[in-house]
Amino acid sequence: MCMMYSFEDFIKEWKNDADYIEAHTSGSTGEPKCIRLSKSFVADSARRTIRYFSISAESHIHSCVAPDFIGGKMMGVRAVLAGCRLTWEIPSNRPLGAFSPHDELDLVAIVPSQMLHILDHADEMPKVRAYIIGGSPINAALRGRIERSGLNAYETYGMTETASHIALRHIVAGNEWFSTLDGISVSLDERGCLVIEYAGGERFVTNDLATLQSPYSFRIEGRYDHVIITGGKKLNPVEVERRLSSLIDSEFMVTSVPDEKWGNRVVLLMERSDDIEDYDEGVMLSKMREVLPPWQMPKEIRIVESLPRTPNGKLKR
Repeated sequence: MCMMYSFEDFIKEWKNDADYIEAHTSGSTGEPKCIRLSKSFVADSARRTIRYFSISAESHIHSCVAPDFIGGKMMGVRAVLAGCRLTWEIPSNRPLGAFSPHDELDLVAIVPSQMLHILDHADEMPKVRAYIIGGSPINAALRGRIERSGLNAYETYGMTETASHIALRHIVAGNEWFSTLDGISVSLDERGCLVIEYAGGERFVTNDLATLQSPYSFRIEGRYDHVIITGGKKLNPVEVERRLSSLIDSEFMVTSVPDEKWGNRVVLLMERSDDIEDYDEGVMLSKMREVLPPWQMPKEIRIVESLPRTPNGKLKR
């Protein structure tokens, strides 16, 4: 049975005689569950990241992600396999507080909400050679801030079942494509969903709608199981969110509720913030009509205290 534990506990689990570790799925597409991953599969994943970021025995890596989640576990495995120094902290939205601007870190694992604090307090942060950001997608506003900051940061793509990320997107202006790590290629199934293929013959079919640039480069367009049927048409909420991202400063999401006329009514949820306290709904709708066709327009706008999320920060649609 999966349970909350420390990095020390996880390292003991990694070094025990079992040929697997246990990990929680995120719960973004259903109830979170505990799965078993073979240690050889996990080690292969860790070595790909070690090679990509040139982690060595002299490196210092740091996790702002708990070992309850795969992102934290993988930092522990990378440290063991590279023989490098690992430090960690209790996860919060005020990360890296134990370090000074004189400290140097080679790789730091964070989630998007933690990057907001890092950007807001850049002068207080240690020197970090590379950030990997996972747990949930990075919205356009945050991605823009990272691009302008000059930080060397990477958005990850992966899931618990793939033992963390299988691809990385360097967050620099003009780059919208994830690139797979060595030994991994991708294709699309008949639904247009991403298929992950390993050099050893393993294959993993996702529910993520994607566009391919090559067998080693792709862009995520949304989830097949999140498509909204409204008025007889299929609406991809992630596509609508992408179009609205330049109009809305707060955190937001597109979802739906059952509707007698439309089958499902498109609803825009916006998280309450100072930026939207005085927003004019009429002006907002007018701006939306400039970027959305009529059938994609939200039929309702709701201001909420916080968006529904899974324990590791993914939007729960």
